[in-house]
Amino acid sequence: MVIALLCWALYGLFVWLRGLAHRWRLPRPTLGPGQLEMCQGQAFREICRRARNPGTPVVMTVYFAERGWNRADALRILAEPLKHDLIKVRGWQFGRYSVTRKGWTEYESKFIWAGGEGVNISAASGGFLVANVNSPQAVAHGGYGNRASGSDVPHQRLIDALRTDAAAAPTDEAVRAREYADDLDSAVEANDADRTARVLGRINALLTTATAAFTLTRELLPPGA
Repeated sequence: MVIALLCWALYGLFVWLRGLAHRWRLPRPTLGPGQLEMCQGQAFREICRRARNPGTPVVMTVYFAERGWNRADALRILAEPLKHDLIKVRGWQFGRYSVTRKGWTEYESKFIWAGGEGVNISAASGGFLVANVNSPQAVAHGGYGNRASGSDVPHQRLIDALRTDAAAAPTDEAVRAREYADDLDSAVEANDADRTARVLGRINALLTTATAAFTLTRELLPPGA
């Protein structure tokens, strides 16, 4: 019991010192209150996507820098996911996080299966709500939105287009595109229609916000098709 209490006290001291280090000489925040909710959803989704499993640590500092978020912005953005135990800070280095099982459950139900993009995160009724907003894109099945489902697109052509476009895309989009190409390849090989449809929905969602790099993919899944 004494050893357990000592370990708990030492860990508490470590967390306190880490918090002080991460907040030391913070720059001025650049994001307004109205931007935080949208950024919370984006950052939470990206942590989950990179981790791919609960408990896996990922480093997000490059992701923050690519979006122009300074250290103060990142701390404000992730305050709600941390408060509601969807993610955890890992180690001493700033920008290292992992997804909790609670967070992974939210990610599976609101993102993986729904193909959700453009989301915000807010506390509600003492809990944590991840809500889809501004999401005109379709999932690959179910008839929502106005994007092509991909059911009439040769899957191998789509896989090849994603991988080719990824070579000229920004890092975060390239990582997602390659992941989706691999997922689609695996789903098609397994002849899993439901999983294939879910991956197509995620590809559609990527194309709604992606840069002009994805010209080949958009030729196969054009908007409004």
